[in-house]
Amino acid sequence: MTISIPTPSMQSDSGAIQQPKSATVPTSLRASVIVPTYQSWDQLQVCLDGLASQTLNADQFEIFAVNNDPSDPVPEGFRLPVNARILSEAKPGSYAARNCGIQEASAELLFFTDSDCQPDPHYLEAGLKMAQVHPEVGRFGGNVVLIPNGRDWTVTELYDVHLGLEQKKWVERGRAVTANLIVRRCIMDRIGRFNDKVLSGGDMEWNDRAKAAGEPILFAADAIVRHPARGSLGDHLSKARRIEGARIRRNESRGFVNYIPPVQKLIPSFKTLKNLLKNPGLTSAQAIGVWGVHYAIRVVKITETIRLLWLRRPDQRK
Repeated sequence: MTISIPTPSMQSDSGAIQQPKSATVPTSLRASVIVPTYQSWDQLQVCLDGLASQTLNADQFEIFAVNNDPSDPVPEGFRLPVNARILSEAKPGSYAARNCGIQEASAELLFFTDSDCQPDPHYLEAGLKMAQVHPEVGRFGGNVVLIPNGRDWTVTELYDVHLGLEQKKWVERGRAVTANLIVRRCIMDRIGRFNDKVLSGGDMEWNDRAKAAGEPILFAADAIVRHPARGSLGDHLSKARRIEGARIRRNESRGFVNYIPPVQKLIPSFKTLKNLLKNPGLTSAQAIGVWGVHYAIRVVKITETIRLLWLRRPDQRK
C-alpha cells in the first residue's frame, strides 16, 4: 500500500506557511491521529511536538490537525511534523472537526486526542500494543494524566484530579473522553461517526451508542497523554453547564426527559467530603476546598436543568 506522506512545512517568500508537498512512500500505516484545534496554535504546537517524538517511526502513523476556525490562519514559524497535515472544518464544534479527520484517515486504528494534550513518547506504541493483545476489543480509553498549570496544584486543579477527569472510571462505565480515545476504524464505521450537531458531550454520546451495540472497551494504562487540569472555578462551571445542557438535549431527542430536577442534590454530599478527608494525597484544607468546588458544580448543574426544562419556551426545547 502507498500513501502520501507530507514533507516538512515551508514558508513562502511572503512568510506565509504553505501546506507541505507530498511524496509517495511505501509504508505499513498503523495509526491515524486526529486532533481538533480552535484558536489554540501554541497548545497544538506542544501536542504536535509530542507526536513528532513518538517511539513509533513517523512512516507508521499519520497526523491530522483539524482547524475548526478557518479564519484563524496557521501562524508564521509553526512546526509541522513530517507525517502531519492541517485540515480545515468550518462547521463549529470539535466533533465536526473530528469527523473531518476521520474522513481523511487511512489507518485501521484511530487515535483521538486534544490540542491541549501532551502525548507521552510511548503513547502510540502502547495503544497499538493494547489493540494487538486484545483483537476482540474495538474501543480503548487511554490514560489521561493531569498536570498542574504552574508549579503547585490549586484547589480547582485538584478537583479535576480527584473528582473530575477520571478516565479509568469512565471506562468502567463503558465510556471514554476524546482526550484519549482509541477506536478501530471498523467499529467507527459500524457505530457511525460523532454527532456533529452538539458542542459538548459528543464523546459520551458516541460511546453510549457503542456500548448499546455491545462493543466492549478497555483501559489502556500505558497509552498516556498529559493534560493540564482546569485552573479556574469558572472553567469548571462553564463545562458543567455545557455537559448538563448536552445531556438534556440528548434525552429530549430520544423522546424522554425527567422534568423534575434532582433538587435533593442541593444538599451537600457529606459522603464525598468524608472520602476526600481520608485521601492521603490531600491536606484537610485541600479536601474541603475540592469539596466546595464539587458542591458549586452540583448547584450549577441543577440550576441549568431548571433553566432548560422549566424556563425555556416550548419552541426552544428542541
